[in-house]
Amino acid sequence: MRYKLFPHWKGGVPAWGMHVSRFLFRLCVFLGVLICYLLAPQRLDLSRPWREIGLIAPGHILCVILLVTMSLLHLREPGMSMGRLKQYSRYARLDPQCDPDALRSAMRRKNLGALKVLAVWLAGNAVVAVLYFRGRIGVAELVLLCAFYYLSDIICILFFCPFQLFFMGSRCCVNCRIFAWGSWMMATPLALIPSLLAWAVVLLSLSLLIRWEYHVFRYPQHFWRGSNCSLRCGSCTERLCRAKLYPPLNED
Repeated sequence: MRYKLFPHWKGGVPAWGMHVSRFLFRLCVFLGVLICYLLAPQRLDLSRPWREIGLIAPGHILCVILLVTMSLLHLREPGMSMGRLKQYSRYARLDPQCDPDALRSAMRRKNLGALKVLAVWLAGNAVVAVLYFRGRIGVAELVLLCAFYYLSDIICILFFCPFQLFFMGSRCCVNCRIFAWGSWMMATPLALIPSLLAWAVVLLSLSLLIRWEYHVFRYPQHFWRGSNCSLRCGSCTERLCRAKLYPPLNED
């Protein structure tokens, strides 16, 4: 049956069970926040005092989950994808025959794609900010959007990523220049909420982004499969591309 659903999924079952478990967990988190939004949206209002919405309100739980998730990423959690680990020298197997000019050309393409994604993301969330400051949506809607982004991050890895398909042109998520951008993206709506807990999530996500971008600048050879053998299909143990709703792209 899986071959009919995903005709490019060939061979055995890929080693992505941990990613699937994360998807199921994030789906449960999103559904929990959605149910709370439908039944008691005031409990998602992080701008209200704790005594009004409860010490263990769904909005607080979501922020704590994000803080723990991002802290583990700083600590290189077990089962972390090579898509994120490639920034570290110990996980890179550099090709001594790599052409420096080809590397520079590849990174220019990747950086251009990243700028396009940044522009689209900021423009889309600027609309959200305008709606918020005009009173069309409230804090509860921002928290729900954050939970949706939290789920969408793993959906992009496993099933469908519009940024990869339309902007980055990466062969797979492991090769993606913006693989670690998910943290600050999911925290974007929280930046609008006047809450110390929300801002803590935002600051932690930005620390992950800064760390990632520093490594991109300092070690560009880690981020291209032409220079890093660990990113090539022959070295891959995750096979994330096999569950995508579109075949792997030809080049990155």
